[in-house]
Amino acid sequence: MTATAIAAAAAVIVCAGFLVGLDVGLRRGRSRLRRAREGIAELAHGNLAHRVVLAGNDEAALIGESLDALADEMQAEREAAAVREESRTRLLANISHDLRTPITSIAGYVDALQRNLGDEPERYLAVIGAKAEELTQLTDDLFYSARLDAGDLELKTAPLDLAEVVRRSVLSFEPLLAGQGVAVQVDVPETRCMVEADASAVARILANLISNSLRHATGMRTFSVTMRSGESGHDVRVANDGPSLPDVADRLFVRGGTRSAGGAGLGLSIARELAERMGATLSAENAPERGVAFTLAFPGLVESTPGS
Repeated sequence: MTATAIAAAAAVIVCAGFLVGLDVGLRRGRSRLRRAREGIAELAHGNLAHRVVLAGNDEAALIGESLDALADEMQAEREAAAVREESRTRLLANISHDLRTPITSIAGYVDALQRNLGDEPERYLAVIGAKAEELTQLTDDLFYSARLDAGDLELKTAPLDLAEVVRRSVLSFEPLLAGQGVAVQVDVPETRCMVEADASAVARILANLISNSLRHATGMRTFSVTMRSGESGHDVRVANDGPSLPDVADRLFVRGGTRSAGGAGLGLSIARELAERMGATLSAENAPERGVAFTLAFPGLVESTPGS
């Protein structure tokens, strides 16, 4: 065989090998792309557990990695949505309970008055008034909560004497507390305690903390408000001697969260969100002996003096 013939034969062998390799590569590529298409189909049908595992760094492998990352994100969002839906359902159930309880009580006492049952109509009317106040508070909480979620509640912060706001808030609730046989203890500085805050928001926080004690502190006999000031800021401690917290305290501030005493948790969640929007903090803990203490902490505000 001549050199030319040998070269030609070698060329044929090389070409044949190339074509065979190309065919194998094409078939392998088609197989990998088919697996990627199958992954897309699984995702389209809602099978978020499916994963496309392709070794290498070719286009098919890159598509597989992207599909797997997308599946991870979709699965995480599905799980988060399930948690949100469970929380929403629980919140609605708790709100329904909070509404139904005072309404049932009002209906019962009204019926008793209409039929001239019992010999204490004044007490019945007092109970009806208290239950109506509960409904008003819950309605206000629902409205406030909706505005917070919608983002249309604008706080107007300005220099504010926190001690004065605390005194006014306690005074407004003192008759109601005394009417339930609760002793009120107040320890607030006579000096000005200046903070940067929205006056109505601070009043709302304190009202929600006091109302929470009235609703949930079963057997409460003592209610106290103590304010302490230091170089770092001003702390308002609202405490009662009702039952201690068996659960994690932070659950109290979650709307629809699990609460041992029931309830929607709107008031406390609103109070914490308002506090955080003003740069303050709101926390809860069990009191040393018995009961629960809430602490509202504001950073202090240095008052300017004339000519400064």
